[in-house]
Amino acid sequence: MRTWMLSLFALVVPLGCAVPSNFPSQEELYDEPRDYNRFAVFSHGREVIGGQVNAGGVLGLDVNLGRYTEADDHALRGRVYGRLVDMRIEGDRVRGLASSLPFELAIAREERVVTARGLVYGRNVEVAMSDERARVVLGQCELDLGRRGPVYVGRKRCDGRWQPEEVELQVGRGLASWSDVERLSALSLMLFMD
Repeated sequence: MRTWMLSLFALVVPLGCAVPSNFPSQEELYDEPRDYNRFAVFSHGREVIGGQVNAGGVLGLDVNLGRYTEADDHALRGRVYGRLVDMRIEGDRVRGLASSLPFELAIAREERVVTARGLVYGRNVEVAMSDERARVVLGQCELDLGRRGPVYVGRKRCDGRWQPEEVELQVGRGLASWSDVERLSALSLMLFMD
């Protein structure tokens, strides 16, 4: 009886594990094409922060930022990296708090570059973005990125040392409907933690 059971087991187990010849590969099952409507920052080939972008805001695991566009309430509010954000937009300026620290930016548009200068998380920030380049300096850290297809790619430097890995910034098509002030304020918050 025992021999008969072992023979049956030996016959059934391989049948249950057989994989059809047209079964998709792991890449086909789990790799999805990149969604360029998302905001995302990649480092070491992994997403550091990301979220779906639309006219109402940015929503992801580490960001829930709402865009308020009423005439008497033009603001960005929510959470970034789990910290409360509440900023009021007035013309080409934005003021408020991010993680209980001062946030204040003045935005200017030149011919092909949008710049922002001020305070983010209480530290000095300078942002310059064009179709070809993105450069962000916050305190002792800097991102210097050039355009490669639909994303910006480059390196990050902190405390005077360039980090060896590439950093990739995917801005997200949904941010195109935002004003320069809204867009650069949101990017300043999401590119660095306080």
